[in-house]
Formats: sequence, C-alpha cells, structure tokens
Amino acid sequence: MNRLVRKTILTVATFILFLLSWQAYVSLFTVPAHILPAPIQFFQEFIRYFASGDIYSHIGTTLYEIIAGFFIGTFSGLVIGYLVAKNKFLERIITPYVILLQTIPKISIAPLFLLWFGLGVSSKIALVALVVFFPIMINFIVGLRSVEKNMGDLLTILRANRWQKFISVEMLIALPFIMSGVKVATTYAITGAVIGELIGAQSGLGYLVILGSETYDINLILIAVVILCIIGIVLYLFVDFLEKKIIYWNKSQDLIL
Repeated sequence: MNRLVRKTILTVATFILFLLSWQAYVSLFTVPAHILPAPIQFFQEFIRYFASGDIYSHIGTTLYEIIAGFFIGTFSGLVIGYLVAKNKFLERIITPYVILLQTIPKISIAPLFLLWFGLGVSSKIALVALVVFFPIMINFIVGLRSVEKNMGDLLTILRANRWQKFISVEMLIALPFIMSGVKVATTYAITGAVIGELIGAQSGLGYLVILGSETYDINLILIAVVILCIIGIVLYLFVDFLEKKIIYWNKSQDLIL
C-alpha cells in the first residue's frame, strides 16, 4: 500500500469518525436542531442552499477578494523584499513600519479599511493584500540572503550583471522560501477576507456568517464555514502541487506529510 492510499484511507476514516461522533452527540444529548443539526439534516440543507443558486455569488465574491488580494500582496512583498534584501539603509527605514503593521491585530484595522475603501470588495482586497504581504516579504528576504558569498563572488568573476545573478542563482535559491511563504499567505488570505466581511460587507461567505448569526440560522453559518474550509484545503493543495512542479529539485518538501 503506497503512501497516497494510506493518507487517503486515514483521511476518510477520520472524517467518518467525526460524523459518527457528531451524530452520537446530537442523539445522546438531544441537542435541538437550531443549536446543532444532525449530519443528515445539515447535508440536506447544504444541498438545498446550493440548489437555490443564491450562494454562488457569495462564493464568487470571497474568492475574488482572496485571489486579487493575494496577487497584490505577493507582488508587493516580492518587490519590497528584494529592495530590503539588497539595501541595508532601506531595511533600517522600512522594517520598523512593516513590523508595526504586522503586530497590529487585523480585526482592529478592518474598520479603518471600510472607512477608506467602502463596504465593497476593495476594502477586503486591501486587507488580504496586507496580511499576505508580510510572509512573502520575509521569506523572500531570507531566500535572497541564503545565497552563499562564494557563489556571488564567482558570478562577479564571470562578469554576470545584476539581472543574470538574480535569474540564474538568487531566484532559484529563493524559490523554496517563496513557496513556503505562499503556503502561509494562502491561509492568511482567507482569514483576511473573512475578517473584512465580518466587519462589514454586502456579500461574501463572511457576510453569510453574520447573516446567519443575526437570523439564528445555524445551518447558514455552518454552510459558510464548511465552504471556507473547502476553499482553504483546495487552495493549499493547489499551491502544494505548484511547489512540487516548480521546485521539483527541492527534496525538503518530501518531508511534509
């Protein structure tokens, strides 16, 4: 039995055990359906919400915020990370402000973003970009500074220009670090989008969570949470797939289960 089959069996068995435990808890303690529905009831509501078609626009809104904010934050993190890694003076100027932004709880910044960018997707995209920016920047800096001095000296002797050094050596060495940052940033992006929608939104899965809590609709809350979990898993697996294809020479990724 190969590794993939074992992992799949373990995942399925764990999920079945979770459903059985859920059903047993609801049955033994006679939990009301408006507090926690049984798995079958929840599954029926899940199908009904999807059949109605209303939920697709909310999924699309959240995905758009995640993807747009992720690309903006990644691009900004790579640019600023490169400049900081190459310029000590710029590092001393920028780093304190970057750390300050990172240490501030994002839920406290979200209302400011709503005031600045409005209730639409712009405020959520800005928040996602902010939370994605830091792990990308830090990992890129670490990757660029992992280039050994001897390698840099060799490229200088070979009269390689800055662009040639970056493409042929620095980027290749930094790629594993960047992909690690991307994995972390992916989960941060989902969190950032949901926080923005919880504070104030007109659509999105976070908006559905708030709507469900205001209308005491536990099924709507659980459906939104489950979809967010599915999005998180799919995005993580997609990034993991890209990592294996892009940096196939990096054996350290095989250590991750």
